[in-house]
Amino acid sequence: MTQPFVLDAYAARSCELKTLHAFTPGLEAPRREAPLPAFFHDPDAVEADVFGRLLASGASAIDLRPLRGTPSEEQEAAALRALDEGYDLIIGALLPRDWDAHRAGRPSVLLKVADGYVPVLVKFHRVQEACSPDAAPLSYSLLDDPLTRREFPGRRFRMSRSNAALQVAHQWRLLQATGRAASEPIVGLIGTERLTPPDAEDRRQHLVITWIDLNADGLLERYDVEHAERVRLASGALDGTDVAPDPVIHRECPYCVWLDRCSALLPADDLSLRIGKAPLDPQEVRALRSLGVRSVGDLADADLDALLLDFLPRVTRDGAEDRLRLIQRRARLIASGAELERTTAGSVELGEHELEIDLDIETSAKDHAYLWGFHVDDRASGRREYRAFARFEPMDAAAERELAAEAFAWLREVTAGRDAAVYHYSEYEMLRLHRLASGLRERGQGELADWAEGFAEEHFVDLFGVVRQHFFGANGLGLKVVASAGAGFGWRDESPGGLASQGWFDDAVGAASDAARAAARTRVLEYNEDDVLATWHLRRWVRSLD
Repeated sequence: MTQPFVLDAYAARSCELKTLHAFTPGLEAPRREAPLPAFFHDPDAVEADVFGRLLASGASAIDLRPLRGTPSEEQEAAALRALDEGYDLIIGALLPRDWDAHRAGRPSVLLKVADGYVPVLVKFHRVQEACSPDAAPLSYSLLDDPLTRREFPGRRFRMSRSNAALQVAHQWRLLQATGRAASEPIVGLIGTERLTPPDAEDRRQHLVITWIDLNADGLLERYDVEHAERVRLASGALDGTDVAPDPVIHRECPYCVWLDRCSALLPADDLSLRIGKAPLDPQEVRALRSLGVRSVGDLADADLDALLLDFLPRVTRDGAEDRLRLIQRRARLIASGAELERTTAGSVELGEHELEIDLDIETSAKDHAYLWGFHVDDRASGRREYRAFARFEPMDAAAERELAAEAFAWLREVTAGRDAAVYHYSEYEMLRLHRLASGLRERGQGELADWAEGFAEEHFVDLFGVVRQHFFGANGLGLKVVASAGAGFGWRDESPGGLASQGWFDDAVGAASDAARAAARTRVLEYNEDDVLATWHLRRWVRSLD
Protein backbone atom coordinates (compact mmCIF):
# COMPACT_ATOMS: atom_id res chain seq x y z
CA MET A 1 0.00 0.00 0.00
CA THR A 2 1.30 3.44 -0.93
CA GLN A 3 2.20 5.57 2.08
CA PRO A 4 0.17 8.77 2.61
CA PHE A 5 1.44 11.87 0.84
CA VAL A 6 0.29 15.34 -0.21
CA LEU A 7 1.28 17.68 -3.04
CA ASP A 8 1.53 21.45 -2.81
CA ALA A 9 0.09 24.07 -5.16
CA TYR A 10 3.20 24.09 -7.35
CA ALA A 11 3.00 20.43 -8.29
CA ALA A 12 0.26 20.73 -10.95
CA ARG A 13 2.01 23.63 -12.66
CA SER A 14 5.48 22.10 -12.42
CA CYS A 15 7.20 19.41 -14.41
CA GLU A 16 5.89 15.88 -13.90
CA LEU A 17 9.41 14.56 -13.52
CA LYS A 18 10.08 16.85 -10.57
CA THR A 19 7.22 15.15 -8.73
CA LEU A 20 8.49 11.73 -9.75
CA HIS A 21 12.04 12.47 -8.62
CA ALA A 22 10.89 14.05 -5.35
CA PHE A 23 9.06 10.87 -4.31
CA THR A 24 11.55 8.29 -5.61
CA PRO A 25 13.21 6.73 -2.56
CA GLY A 26 16.99 7.10 -2.49
CA LEU A 27 17.21 9.36 -5.58
CA GLU A 28 19.50 12.34 -5.09
CA ALA A 29 19.51 15.44 -7.27
CA PRO A 30 22.61 16.17 -9.35
CA ARG A 31 25.16 18.22 -7.50
CA ARG A 32 24.90 21.02 -10.13
CA GLU A 33 23.32 24.04 -8.47
CA ALA A 34 20.43 25.42 -10.51
CA PRO A 35 20.44 29.16 -11.31
CA LEU A 36 17.72 31.15 -9.67
CA PRO A 37 15.19 33.05 -11.79
CA ALA A 38 15.54 36.81 -11.74
CA PHE A 39 12.66 38.69 -10.11
CA PHE A 40 11.59 42.26 -10.66
CA HIS A 41 10.73 42.82 -7.05
CA ASP A 42 11.54 41.96 -3.49
CA PRO A 43 8.92 39.27 -2.71
CA ASP A 44 8.91 39.94 1.03
CA ALA A 45 8.35 43.64 0.44
CA VAL A 46 5.59 42.96 -2.09
CA GLU A 47 3.76 40.65 0.31
CA ALA A 48 4.17 43.04 3.21
CA ASP A 49 2.69 45.85 1.11
CA VAL A 50 -0.24 43.71 -0.05
CA PHE A 51 -1.12 42.36 3.38
CA GLY A 52 -0.69 45.75 5.00
CA ARG A 53 -3.15 47.32 2.56
CA LEU A 54 -5.67 44.53 3.06
CA LEU A 55 -5.45 44.75 6.85
CA ALA A 56 -5.97 48.53 6.63
CA SER A 57 -8.96 48.23 4.29
CA GLY A 58 -11.58 48.24 7.05
CA ALA A 59 -12.72 44.69 6.33
CA SER A 60 -12.78 42.33 9.31
CA ALA A 61 -9.54 40.39 9.14
CA ILE A 62 -7.33 37.95 10.98
CA ASP A 63 -3.63 37.44 10.29
CA LEU A 64 -2.49 33.86 10.90
CA ARG A 65 1.10 34.36 9.77
CA PRO A 66 2.38 34.57 13.38
CA LEU A 67 1.39 30.90 13.79
CA ARG A 68 4.01 29.76 11.26
CA GLY A 69 6.49 27.54 13.06
CA THR A 70 3.85 25.97 15.29
CA PRO A 71 2.73 22.38 14.61
CA SER A 72 0.76 21.95 11.37
CA GLU A 73 -2.25 20.60 13.25
CA GLU A 74 -2.49 23.79 15.30
CA GLN A 75 -2.28 25.97 12.19
CA GLU A 76 -4.95 23.92 10.41
CA ALA A 77 -7.28 24.14 13.39
CA ALA A 78 -6.77 27.91 13.53
CA ALA A 79 -7.66 28.18 9.85
CA LEU A 80 -10.93 26.31 10.37
CA ARG A 81 -11.83 28.46 13.38
CA ALA A 82 -11.21 31.62 11.37
CA LEU A 83 -13.38 30.33 8.53
CA ASP A 84 -16.20 29.46 10.93
CA GLU A 85 -15.95 32.82 12.72
CA GLY A 86 -16.70 34.54 9.41
CA TYR A 87 -13.84 37.01 8.99
CA ASP A 88 -13.92 38.92 5.72
CA LEU A 89 -10.21 38.28 5.18
CA ILE A 90 -8.02 35.47 6.50
CA ILE A 91 -4.32 35.99 5.79
CA GLY A 92 -1.69 33.25 5.78
CA ALA A 93 -3.99 30.35 6.66
CA LEU A 94 -2.66 26.78 6.42
CA LEU A 95 -5.66 24.82 5.18
CA PRO A 96 -6.22 21.28 6.50
CA ARG A 97 -4.44 18.66 4.41
CA ASP A 98 -6.70 16.60 2.19
CA TRP A 99 -5.05 13.19 2.43
CA ASP A 100 -7.61 11.49 0.20
CA ALA A 101 -7.01 13.92 -2.69
CA HIS A 102 -3.32 14.38 -1.83
CA ARG A 103 -3.42 18.16 -1.40
CA ALA A 104 -1.86 20.66 0.99
CA GLY A 105 -1.54 24.39 0.72
CA ARG A 106 -1.43 27.86 2.19
CA PRO A 107 -3.30 30.48 0.12
CA SER A 108 -2.09 34.05 0.56
CA VAL A 109 -5.60 35.20 1.47
CA LEU A 110 -9.02 33.67 1.99
CA LEU A 111 -11.71 36.21 1.11
CA LYS A 112 -15.35 35.94 2.11
CA VAL A 113 -18.04 36.29 -0.55
CA ALA A 114 -21.81 35.88 -0.36
CA ASP A 115 -21.91 32.09 0.07
CA GLY A 116 -18.48 31.09 1.31
CA TYR A 117 -14.80 31.75 0.78
CA VAL A 118 -12.47 31.98 -2.20
CA PRO A 119 -8.66 31.77 -2.26
CA VAL A 120 -6.41 34.61 -3.41
CA LEU A 121 -2.70 34.27 -4.23
CA VAL A 122 0.01 36.94 -4.42
CA LYS A 123 2.22 36.53 -7.50
CA PHE A 124 5.41 38.44 -8.27
CA HIS A 125 4.58 39.16 -11.89
CA ARG A 126 1.85 40.68 -13.99
CA VAL A 127 -1.34 38.71 -14.40
CA GLN A 128 -3.28 41.03 -16.73
CA GLU A 129 -3.00 42.35 -20.27
CA ALA A 130 -4.77 44.81 -22.53
CA CYS A 131 -7.48 43.54 -24.85
CA SER A 132 -10.23 44.80 -27.13
CA PRO A 133 -12.69 47.18 -25.44
CA ASP A 134 -15.44 44.97 -26.88
CA ALA A 135 -14.27 41.95 -24.88
CA ALA A 136 -15.75 41.07 -21.51
CA PRO A 137 -14.32 43.50 -18.94
CA LEU A 138 -11.84 42.46 -16.29
CA SER A 139 -13.31 41.82 -12.85
CA TYR A 140 -11.13 43.29 -10.11
CA SER A 141 -11.12 44.67 -6.57
CA LEU A 142 -8.97 47.37 -5.02
CA LEU A 143 -6.85 46.26 -2.08
CA ASP A 144 -8.32 49.23 -0.20
CA ASP A 145 -11.81 47.84 -0.85
CA PRO A 146 -11.34 44.08 -1.40
CA LEU A 147 -14.97 43.09 -0.93
CA THR A 148 -16.25 45.23 -3.83
CA ARG A 149 -15.87 43.88 -7.34
CA ARG A 150 -15.45 46.32 -10.19
CA GLU A 151 -15.13 46.08 -13.95
CA PHE A 152 -12.35 47.41 -16.19
CA PRO A 153 -13.07 47.44 -19.93
CA GLY A 154 -10.14 46.68 -22.20
CA ARG A 155 -8.31 44.47 -19.67
CA ARG A 156 -8.31 40.70 -19.16
CA PHE A 157 -6.48 37.89 -17.41
CA ARG A 158 -3.20 37.11 -19.17
CA MET A 159 -3.56 33.48 -20.31
CA SER A 160 0.21 33.17 -20.56
CA ARG A 161 0.03 33.19 -16.74
CA SER A 162 -2.27 30.17 -16.66
CA ASN A 163 0.21 28.36 -14.41
CA ALA A 164 -0.63 30.86 -11.69
CA ALA A 165 -4.28 29.97 -12.22
CA LEU A 166 -3.41 26.28 -11.72
CA GLN A 167 -1.89 27.17 -8.35
CA VAL A 168 -4.99 28.97 -7.16
CA ALA A 169 -7.14 26.14 -8.57
CA HIS A 170 -5.26 23.81 -6.23
CA GLN A 171 -6.15 26.09 -3.32
CA TRP A 172 -9.77 26.15 -4.48
CA ARG A 173 -10.03 22.34 -4.43
CA LEU A 174 -8.37 22.27 -1.03
CA LEU A 175 -10.81 24.86 0.30
CA GLN A 176 -13.70 22.86 -1.16
CA ALA A 177 -12.62 19.88 0.90
CA THR A 178 -13.24 21.92 4.07
CA GLY A 179 -16.85 22.58 3.05
CA ARG A 180 -16.31 26.35 3.33
CA ALA A 181 -15.79 27.25 -0.31
CA ALA A 182 -18.12 29.50 -2.30
CA SER A 183 -20.40 27.89 -4.86
CA GLU A 184 -18.53 29.27 -7.87
CA PRO A 185 -14.77 28.94 -8.52
CA ILE A 186 -14.09 32.63 -9.07
CA VAL A 187 -10.68 33.08 -7.47
CA GLY A 188 -8.19 35.90 -7.10
CA LEU A 189 -4.62 36.72 -8.13
CA ILE A 190 -2.75 39.79 -6.93
CA GLY A 191 -0.08 40.59 -9.50
CA THR A 192 2.33 43.51 -9.78
CA GLU A 193 0.26 45.70 -12.11
CA ARG A 194 -1.40 48.83 -10.82
CA LEU A 195 -4.68 50.16 -12.19
CA THR A 196 -6.34 53.54 -12.15
CA PRO A 197 -10.10 52.84 -11.88
CA PRO A 198 -11.87 54.14 -14.99
CA ASP A 199 -14.35 56.14 -12.90
CA ALA A 200 -11.74 57.59 -10.51
CA GLU A 201 -11.55 61.33 -10.04
CA ASP A 202 -7.81 61.20 -9.39
CA ARG A 203 -5.14 59.28 -11.34
CA ARG A 204 -3.72 57.27 -8.46
CA GLN A 205 -2.69 53.74 -9.33
CA HIS A 206 -3.69 50.82 -7.14
CA LEU A 207 -2.63 47.24 -6.62
CA VAL A 208 -5.67 45.09 -7.29
CA ILE A 209 -7.13 41.61 -6.98
CA THR A 210 -7.74 40.16 -10.44
CA TRP A 211 -10.71 37.79 -10.41
CA ILE A 212 -10.59 34.65 -12.57
CA ASP A 213 -13.37 32.22 -13.35
CA LEU A 214 -11.72 28.80 -13.22
CA ASN A 215 -14.53 27.33 -15.32
CA ALA A 216 -13.50 29.62 -18.20
CA ASP A 217 -10.91 28.39 -20.67
CA GLY A 218 -10.91 24.94 -19.08
CA LEU A 219 -8.61 26.05 -16.25
CA LEU A 220 -10.16 23.95 -13.49
CA GLU A 221 -10.43 20.91 -15.74
CA ARG A 222 -6.80 21.33 -16.74
CA TYR A 223 -5.76 21.52 -13.10
CA ASP A 224 -7.64 18.34 -12.25
CA VAL A 225 -5.90 16.46 -15.08
CA GLU A 226 -2.44 17.75 -14.15
CA HIS A 227 -2.90 17.04 -10.44
CA ALA A 228 -4.18 13.51 -11.10
CA GLU A 229 -1.14 12.73 -13.24
CA ARG A 230 1.25 13.85 -10.52
CA VAL A 231 -0.62 11.82 -7.93
CA ARG A 232 -0.19 8.80 -10.21
CA LEU A 233 3.54 9.42 -10.60
CA ALA A 234 4.14 10.03 -6.89
CA SER A 235 2.23 6.85 -6.02
CA GLY A 236 4.21 4.87 -8.59
CA ALA A 237 7.50 6.23 -7.29
CA LEU A 238 6.66 5.33 -3.70
CA ASP A 239 5.54 1.77 -4.44
CA GLY A 240 8.17 1.10 -7.13
CA THR A 241 5.80 0.73 -10.08
CA ASP A 242 6.47 4.07 -11.80
CA VAL A 243 7.25 4.37 -15.48
CA ALA A 244 9.04 7.65 -16.07
CA PRO A 245 7.57 9.72 -18.92
CA ASP A 246 9.91 11.18 -21.54
CA PRO A 247 11.12 14.61 -20.48
CA VAL A 248 9.52 17.75 -21.89
CA ILE A 249 11.69 20.87 -21.90
CA HIS A 250 9.75 24.01 -21.02
CA ARG A 251 10.12 27.39 -19.31
CA GLU A 252 10.68 25.95 -15.89
CA CYS A 253 13.66 23.85 -16.93
CA PRO A 254 16.50 26.44 -16.84
CA TYR A 255 15.98 26.71 -13.09
CA CYS A 256 15.82 22.97 -12.41
CA VAL A 257 18.67 20.81 -11.08
CA TRP A 258 17.53 17.99 -13.39
CA LEU A 259 17.90 19.91 -16.66
CA ASP A 260 21.11 18.30 -17.88
CA ARG A 261 19.82 14.80 -17.15
CA CYS A 262 16.55 15.42 -18.98
CA SER A 263 18.10 17.17 -21.99
CA ALA A 264 20.51 14.27 -22.53
CA LEU A 265 17.57 11.90 -22.92
CA LEU A 266 16.13 13.81 -25.91
CA PRO A 267 17.25 14.02 -29.57
CA ALA A 268 18.57 17.38 -30.74
CA ASP A 269 15.50 18.09 -32.91
CA ASP A 270 12.93 17.30 -30.20
CA LEU A 271 10.00 19.72 -30.38
CA SER A 272 10.31 20.83 -26.78
CA LEU A 273 14.05 21.46 -27.17
CA ARG A 274 13.87 23.42 -30.41
CA ILE A 275 10.75 25.56 -30.03
CA GLY A 276 11.08 27.94 -27.09
CA LYS A 277 8.81 30.81 -28.16
CA ALA A 278 5.16 30.38 -27.13
CA PRO A 279 5.79 26.65 -26.76
CA LEU A 280 3.23 23.91 -26.37
CA ASP A 281 2.69 22.82 -22.79
CA PRO A 282 3.88 19.39 -21.59
CA GLN A 283 0.44 17.83 -22.03
CA GLU A 284 0.30 18.98 -25.65
CA VAL A 285 3.84 17.78 -26.38
CA ARG A 286 3.04 14.36 -24.93
CA ALA A 287 -0.15 14.19 -27.00
CA LEU A 288 1.88 14.84 -30.17
CA ARG A 289 4.44 12.22 -29.19
CA SER A 290 1.68 9.67 -28.73
CA LEU A 291 0.69 10.39 -32.35
CA GLY A 292 4.21 9.91 -33.67
CA VAL A 293 5.10 13.62 -33.89
CA ARG A 294 8.29 14.08 -31.86
CA SER A 295 10.63 16.34 -33.83
CA VAL A 296 10.57 19.71 -35.56
CA GLY A 297 10.72 17.88 -38.87
CA ASP A 298 7.80 15.60 -37.94
CA LEU A 299 5.57 18.58 -37.20
CA ALA A 300 6.76 20.58 -40.22
CA ASP A 301 5.78 17.72 -42.53
CA ALA A 302 2.52 16.77 -40.79
CA ASP A 303 -0.94 17.03 -42.36
CA LEU A 304 -2.22 19.30 -39.66
CA ASP A 305 -5.93 18.98 -40.41
CA ALA A 306 -5.68 15.22 -40.09
CA LEU A 307 -3.44 15.45 -37.01
CA LEU A 308 -5.87 17.75 -35.20
CA LEU A 309 -8.63 15.14 -35.32
CA ASP A 310 -6.62 12.93 -32.97
CA PHE A 311 -4.74 15.67 -31.12
CA LEU A 312 -7.57 17.84 -29.82
CA PRO A 313 -9.41 15.11 -27.83
CA ARG A 314 -6.16 14.44 -25.94
CA VAL A 315 -5.66 17.96 -24.55
CA THR A 316 -7.70 20.10 -22.17
CA ARG A 317 -6.31 23.60 -22.71
CA ASP A 318 -8.49 25.95 -24.75
CA GLY A 319 -7.00 27.37 -27.94
CA ALA A 320 -5.02 24.20 -28.64
CA GLU A 321 -5.74 24.25 -32.38
CA ASP A 322 -4.52 27.81 -32.84
CA ARG A 323 -1.40 27.09 -30.80
CA LEU A 324 -0.57 23.99 -32.81
CA ARG A 325 -0.99 25.81 -36.11
CA LEU A 326 1.34 28.53 -34.84
CA ILE A 327 3.91 25.99 -33.68
CA GLN A 328 3.82 24.20 -37.02
CA ARG A 329 4.54 27.51 -38.70
CA ARG A 330 7.56 27.94 -36.43
CA ALA A 331 8.63 24.35 -37.06
CA ARG A 332 8.55 24.82 -40.83
CA LEU A 333 10.65 27.96 -40.54
CA ILE A 334 13.19 26.23 -38.30
CA ALA A 335 13.30 23.19 -40.60
CA SER A 336 14.13 25.49 -43.52
CA GLY A 337 17.04 27.00 -41.58
CA ALA A 338 15.47 30.48 -41.42
CA GLU A 339 14.86 32.74 -38.43
CA LEU A 340 12.49 35.32 -39.97
CA GLU A 341 9.73 35.16 -42.55
CA ARG A 342 8.54 38.25 -44.39
CA THR A 343 4.74 38.32 -44.39
CA THR A 344 4.24 41.34 -46.66
CA ALA A 345 5.64 42.58 -49.95
CA GLY A 346 7.07 45.90 -51.00
CA SER A 347 8.71 48.61 -48.94
CA VAL A 348 8.02 49.15 -45.25
CA GLU A 349 6.65 52.54 -44.31
CA LEU A 350 8.84 54.08 -41.65
CA GLY A 351 9.05 57.86 -41.78
CA GLU A 352 12.43 59.63 -41.72
CA HIS A 353 13.25 62.61 -39.53
CA GLU A 354 15.98 65.21 -39.19
CA LEU A 355 16.77 64.03 -35.65
CA GLU A 356 16.28 60.37 -34.76
CA ILE A 357 16.85 59.07 -31.26
CA ASP A 358 16.83 55.46 -30.10
CA LEU A 359 15.77 54.79 -26.50
CA ASP A 360 16.16 51.84 -24.14
CA ILE A 361 15.53 51.73 -20.38
CA GLU A 362 17.17 49.37 -17.90
CA THR A 363 15.48 48.45 -14.63
CA SER A 364 16.74 46.90 -11.43
CA ALA A 365 15.50 43.67 -9.87
CA LYS A 366 13.25 45.83 -7.68
CA ASP A 367 11.71 47.38 -10.80
CA HIS A 368 13.31 50.83 -10.61
CA ALA A 369 14.54 52.42 -13.83
CA TYR A 370 18.19 53.17 -13.17
CA LEU A 371 19.37 53.83 -16.74
CA TRP A 372 17.92 55.80 -19.66
CA GLY A 373 20.06 55.19 -22.72
CA PHE A 374 19.78 57.27 -25.91
CA HIS A 375 21.47 56.93 -29.27
CA VAL A 376 21.33 60.32 -31.00
CA ASP A 377 21.43 60.32 -34.79
CA ASP A 378 21.48 63.93 -36.00
CA ARG A 379 20.99 63.31 -39.69
CA ALA A 380 21.31 67.00 -40.53
CA SER A 381 24.87 67.24 -39.14
CA GLY A 382 25.87 63.61 -39.41
CA ARG A 383 26.64 63.50 -35.68
CA ARG A 384 25.94 60.29 -33.77
CA GLU A 385 26.49 59.75 -30.07
CA TYR A 386 25.38 57.64 -27.11
CA ARG A 387 23.99 59.52 -24.12
CA ALA A 388 23.14 57.78 -20.86
CA PHE A 389 21.41 58.95 -17.70
CA ALA A 390 22.27 56.45 -14.99
CA ARG A 391 22.45 56.02 -11.24
CA PHE A 392 24.60 53.22 -9.91
CA GLU A 393 23.36 53.39 -6.34
CA PRO A 394 20.53 51.81 -4.34
CA MET A 395 17.38 53.01 -6.08
CA ASP A 396 14.01 53.91 -4.68
CA ALA A 397 10.96 55.55 -6.22
CA ALA A 398 12.22 59.05 -5.47
CA ALA A 399 15.61 58.43 -7.10
CA GLU A 400 13.89 56.84 -10.09
CA ARG A 401 11.72 59.95 -10.56
CA GLU A 402 14.71 62.28 -10.23
CA LEU A 403 16.61 60.36 -12.90
CA ALA A 404 13.59 60.38 -15.20
CA ALA A 405 13.26 64.14 -14.76
CA GLU A 406 16.89 64.56 -15.84
CA ALA A 407 16.28 62.44 -18.93
CA PHE A 408 13.03 64.26 -19.78
CA ALA A 409 14.68 67.68 -19.39
CA TRP A 410 17.57 66.69 -21.65
CA LEU A 411 15.21 65.22 -24.25
CA ARG A 412 13.13 68.40 -24.28
CA GLU A 413 16.23 70.50 -24.79
CA VAL A 414 17.78 68.37 -27.55
CA THR A 415 14.55 68.08 -29.56
CA ALA A 416 13.37 71.69 -29.21
CA GLY A 417 12.47 73.10 -32.61
CA ARG A 418 13.61 69.96 -34.44
CA ASP A 419 11.85 67.46 -36.66
CA ALA A 420 12.45 64.60 -34.23
CA ALA A 421 11.35 61.05 -33.52
CA VAL A 422 12.26 58.68 -30.67
CA TYR A 423 12.36 54.96 -31.48
CA HIS A 424 11.91 52.16 -28.97
CA TYR A 425 11.14 48.44 -29.17
CA SER A 426 7.87 47.34 -27.52
CA GLU A 427 5.50 49.35 -25.36
CA TYR A 428 7.61 49.16 -22.22
CA GLU A 429 9.27 52.55 -22.62
CA MET A 430 5.93 54.29 -23.11
CA LEU A 431 4.41 52.56 -20.10
CA ARG A 432 7.37 53.43 -17.92
CA LEU A 433 7.33 57.06 -19.10
CA HIS A 434 3.64 57.45 -18.27
CA ARG A 435 4.14 55.86 -14.86
CA LEU A 436 7.03 58.17 -14.00
CA ALA A 437 5.28 61.22 -15.42
CA SER A 438 2.40 60.51 -13.07
CA GLY A 439 4.83 60.40 -10.16
CA LEU A 440 6.45 63.67 -11.19
CA ARG A 441 3.07 65.35 -11.51
CA GLU A 442 2.15 64.33 -7.98
CA ARG A 443 5.36 65.97 -6.73
CA GLY A 444 4.98 69.35 -8.34
CA GLN A 445 6.71 68.76 -11.67
CA GLY A 446 3.53 68.72 -13.68
CA GLU A 447 4.80 70.96 -16.46
CA LEU A 448 7.70 68.63 -17.28
CA ALA A 449 5.46 65.58 -16.92
CA ASP A 450 2.87 67.06 -19.27
CA TRP A 451 5.56 67.84 -21.83
CA ALA A 452 7.01 64.32 -21.66
CA GLU A 453 3.65 62.61 -22.12
CA GLY A 454 2.60 64.94 -24.92
CA PHE A 455 5.93 64.57 -26.72
CA ALA A 456 5.84 60.79 -26.39
CA GLU A 457 2.34 60.55 -27.82
CA GLU A 458 3.35 62.54 -30.90
CA HIS A 459 6.98 61.56 -31.46
CA PHE A 460 7.63 58.09 -30.01
CA VAL A 461 7.66 55.21 -32.53
CA ASP A 462 7.36 51.58 -31.43
CA LEU A 463 9.56 49.63 -33.85
CA PHE A 464 8.17 46.34 -32.55
CA GLY A 465 4.76 47.32 -33.90
CA VAL A 466 6.31 48.00 -37.30
CA VAL A 467 8.20 44.69 -37.34
CA ARG A 468 5.16 42.72 -36.21
CA GLN A 469 3.17 44.01 -39.21
CA HIS A 470 5.68 42.62 -41.68
CA PHE A 471 7.46 39.61 -40.15
CA PHE A 472 6.98 36.27 -38.43
CA GLY A 473 9.79 34.82 -36.33
CA ALA A 474 10.66 31.22 -35.61
CA ASN A 475 11.72 32.31 -32.12
CA GLY A 476 9.49 35.35 -31.83
CA LEU A 477 10.23 38.93 -32.77
CA GLY A 478 12.31 40.12 -29.85
CA LEU A 479 14.87 42.82 -30.54
CA LYS A 480 17.80 40.44 -30.29
CA VAL A 481 16.19 38.01 -32.73
CA VAL A 482 15.25 40.59 -35.36
CA ALA A 483 18.32 42.81 -35.08
CA SER A 484 20.59 39.76 -35.32
CA ALA A 485 18.81 37.73 -38.00
CA GLY A 486 17.54 40.67 -40.03
CA ALA A 487 19.93 43.58 -39.57
CA GLY A 488 23.00 41.45 -38.81
CA PHE A 489 23.77 43.27 -35.57
CA GLY A 490 25.77 41.60 -32.81
CA TRP A 491 25.98 42.50 -29.13
CA ARG A 492 29.37 42.80 -27.48
CA ASP A 493 28.27 40.78 -24.47
CA GLU A 494 28.22 37.01 -24.89
CA SER A 495 25.00 36.66 -22.91
CA PRO A 496 22.96 39.81 -23.45
CA GLY A 497 19.60 40.05 -21.76
CA GLY A 498 17.51 42.37 -19.64
CA LEU A 499 17.25 39.92 -16.76
CA ALA A 500 21.02 39.38 -16.77
CA SER A 501 21.56 43.14 -16.68
CA GLN A 502 19.70 43.29 -13.37
CA GLY A 503 22.43 41.16 -11.82
CA TRP A 504 25.09 43.40 -13.39
CA PHE A 505 23.38 46.41 -11.79
CA ASP A 506 23.51 44.70 -8.40
CA ASP A 507 27.25 44.14 -8.93
CA ALA A 508 27.69 47.74 -10.12
CA VAL A 509 26.23 48.93 -6.83
CA GLY A 510 27.31 46.34 -4.30
CA ALA A 511 30.33 44.37 -5.54
CA ALA A 512 33.12 44.02 -3.00
CA SER A 513 35.82 45.94 -4.86
CA ASP A 514 36.05 49.20 -6.78
CA ALA A 515 37.33 47.27 -9.80
CA ALA A 516 34.39 44.84 -9.76
CA ARG A 517 31.88 47.67 -9.45
CA ALA A 518 33.53 49.59 -12.29
CA ALA A 519 33.58 46.50 -14.52
CA ALA A 520 29.89 45.88 -13.89
CA ARG A 521 29.01 49.50 -14.68
CA THR A 522 30.93 49.29 -17.95
CA ARG A 523 29.14 46.05 -18.81
CA VAL A 524 25.71 47.59 -18.16
CA LEU A 525 26.45 50.72 -20.19
CA GLU A 526 27.87 48.76 -23.12
CA TYR A 527 24.87 46.44 -23.10
CA ASN A 528 22.47 49.38 -23.09
CA GLU A 529 24.43 51.14 -25.83
CA ASP A 530 24.26 47.99 -27.94
CA ASP A 531 20.49 47.84 -27.42
CA VAL A 532 19.98 51.34 -28.80
CA LEU A 533 22.49 50.72 -31.60
CA ALA A 534 20.49 47.59 -32.45
CA THR A 535 17.36 49.68 -33.02
CA TRP A 536 19.40 52.08 -35.19
CA HIS A 537 20.63 49.18 -37.34
CA LEU A 538 17.14 47.73 -37.39
CA ARG A 539 15.69 51.00 -38.71
CA ARG A 540 18.29 51.16 -41.49
CA TRP A 541 17.57 47.56 -42.47
CA VAL A 542 13.79 48.00 -42.48
CA ARG A 543 14.08 51.07 -44.70
CA SER A 544 16.22 49.11 -47.16
CA LEU A 545 13.56 46.48 -47.77
CA ASP A 546 11.63 46.54 -51.03
